[in-house]
Amino acid sequence: MDQYFKTVYAIVWKDFVTELKTRELFSSMFIFATLVILIFIFSINLSVVDAREVGPGILWAAFIFSGTLGLNRSFMLEKENDCLQGLMLTPADRTAIFFGKMLSNFVFLTIMEIFILPLFMVFFNIDLLPHLGPLLLVVFLGTVGFCVLGTLLSSLSAHLKNREVMLPLLLYPLLVPVVIGSVRMTGQILAGKELGDMSQWIGLILCFDIIFTGAAIMTIDHILEE
Repeated sequence: MDQYFKTVYAIVWKDFVTELKTRELFSSMFIFATLVILIFIFSINLSVVDAREVGPGILWAAFIFSGTLGLNRSFMLEKENDCLQGLMLTPADRTAIFFGKMLSNFVFLTIMEIFILPLFMVFFNIDLLPHLGPLLLVVFLGTVGFCVLGTLLSSLSAHLKNREVMLPLLLYPLLVPVVIGSVRMTGQILAGKELGDMSQWIGLILCFDIIFTGAAIMTIDHILEE
């Protein structure tokens, strides 16, 4: 078990050090998310439209679209530099490789979200501080679901020639429950409702996270060996 967690930690640390050297992934994700918010903010009239109604959808659109950039690069660098083959030759458990890459994606996306939330507050003139606790919980649950499914499909699309196109085509239809649940809960939180009133949406996202985590554990061996 210690070796399992050491493998996960080594993969996460390797991705983190690589990003510190290049700064390509985080900068591209942050700039893309900012552009998404700016495009929407100049296309709507906030004096007519309630920012608390349209804001949650725009916020999660920025998270999802920018996160897809990170997922595309998740296994691409490993594939191009034959690092994935090296990982496959090690005695490491295949699920440890998956969870290492998933945690890397989760960390990078979470850091980007931390920087985007203050910008969202400024652009939409919404004070998130009174709702910060419940909002962070919703962002956490939605981000976990996105990263679990996204990392699984990223490992699958890494073997395809048109992986940059195929990943969104595979990911977005399956991600609908998480997106709907996260947007609805974010909107209700900004409206002042309690988390206890959103038990159905929380249950939906939790079930999604558990189901696709189990699916990844059962299929990752076959996906990586192809």
